[in-house]
Amino acid sequence: MDLVVRQQVAGKFQIRTAQDALDAHEACHEEYRVPEDIYQKFLNYEFPAHKRTNCYVKCFVERMGLFTEEKGFDQKAIIAQFTAKSSKNLAKISHGLEKCLDYNEHDSDTCTWANRVFSCWISVNRPIVRRTYIEN
Repeated sequence: MDLVVRQQVAGKFQIRTAQDALDAHEACHEEYRVPEDIYQKFLNYEFPAHKRTNCYVKCFVERMGLFTEEKGFDQKAIIAQFTAKSSKNLAKISHGLEKCLDYNEHDSDTCTWANRVFSCWISVNRPIVRRTYIEN
């Protein structure tokens, strides 16, 4: 599946670049004012427990077009984003989604929901996320 087909599959979703990810991190850092040592971990796609981590993650995934409060995570957008460079990642990304995705059956606040799902998913896909958003 080539890039054009994947972008069409995701509808309005546009593939984001490493610069887009950095811009999203900077905006969320400004909004949530996490300490610099925690922020540096976020930039490396490690999300340690902190009182602002949940909402920071929600901010980031929203800005990257992967999550909305109304619909939750967009599986097609996630697949398009993280297979744009190589379809070899598809099985791992899909497996992570199957394992982690929920529709907030827990009735959590949206920050907690976004971080719960993303933290689970990224634990399986962190190297792919880093290659996509850092080494673009």
